[in-house]
Amino acid sequence: MKRLLLAGAIDSASQLLIQQLSHNPELDLTVYTSSAVTLPATVTALTEEVLDEGGLSAAMLDQDLVVALVPTIHLAQTAVTLATAVRAAGNPQLIIGKTDDIDDLPLAERQARQTLLAAGVAFDLVEGLGSVDSLLGVAPTETQVFGPDEVGPLERFAG
Repeated sequence: MKRLLLAGAIDSASQLLIQQLSHNPELDLTVYTSSAVTLPATVTALTEEVLDEGGLSAAMLDQDLVVALVPTIHLAQTAVTLATAVRAAGNPQLIIGKTDDIDDLPLAERQARQTLLAAGVAFDLVEGLGSVDSLLGVAPTETQVFGPDEVGPLERFAG
């Protein structure tokens, strides 16, 4: 069984990711967040601030993979905390998912990369939850848009 820690602010999109991951019997999922959210019963919840190095280091112990959900504006600052915590916890694999669409802060991203590389942390820095889903191998959920007797617009053109 793989142990996965999801750390960061939890919004409705990341709650869907947690829901999908919680159904995987191969995963032992822990969520480390300061957000007040309701989680599935199979998920271990740790309510702490993500920038608390001691708490984050303790949460990372014995984890195989850590997924950090970080807004770009806090990326450089959070990278320092992540680097310290990952090294203290024995270097679990780290995926950092940027949780916004801000592209005009290249310095913050460059500083975060430099901090993590200088600390010797193996990491992937990706854009958004879709990229995190892909790296984790999570299939998107099927959403029924049309009723059973309705035909979707693209199906009309299938030959």
